Amino acid sequence: MDIWSVHLRPILDSGIDWMRIIPLMNPQLRAKIQKFRQPEDQLRTLCGELLLQRYALERWGIPPSGLVKKYNAYGKPELAEYRSCHYNISHSGDWVVAAFDYNPVGIDIESAANPIEISIAERFFSPTEVSLLQEQNEEQQQSLFYDLWTLKESYIKAEGAGLSIPLDSFSFEFQEHNKIKFYRSGKPDTSWDFKQYRIDPGYALAVCGRDPVFPEKIETIRWDKLISVI
Repeated sequence: MDIWSVHLRPILDSGIDWMRIIPLMNPQLRAKIQKFRQPEDQLRTLCGELLLQRYALERWGIPPSGLVKKYNAYGKPELAEYRSCHYNISHSGDWVVAAFDYNPVGIDIESAANPIEISIAERFFSPTEVSLLQEQNEEQQQSLFYDLWTLKESYIKAEGAGLSIPLDSFSFEFQEHNKIKFYRSGKPDTSWDFKQYRIDPGYALAVCGRDPVFPEKIETIRWDKLISVI
């Protein structure tokens, strides 16, 4: 597995004319990007697609023209002609992240800046997770909520079944040495493994995969390398 990222803030602050790249994308990707009205949303989507193109060419030997996507019943994209090559993309705030593997994978990043309401956890989390949240002070609740939320999202995205999987039907237990125990329907499930990363203060990030060996670090890709695939 590899995890790549793009930090948007340097791109936005540098005055780079990133919008000139959009017309160079194929018509489907161009339409996908341009459906967003806010420039920041367009840039997030563009960078996600460029991460996929850059990685696929460099590591899998697949040119951009070979990245034909098909979508399952829940909207998860797959590479139609390369079924053994799996990827997943997420973005929030100043970051776009992507995980790549030869097994199904899910990744989620969230800005933890927005205050949380415990009622949301009571609605979507398991009773044990809600109890754990209630034991924390306000600052700890904020951090723990987003840790749990990104773990849940990473699993749902790896499964590719969308919200057909109730968020309270599975849960997580934090153990020593940053180990995470996964429960489904109240029983331990070892078919998936999880890892959290601290990419930036104020962000939570989690990855879900079949292989317990995760990369130690996330590789941040510079803009000039990102667009060299165009």
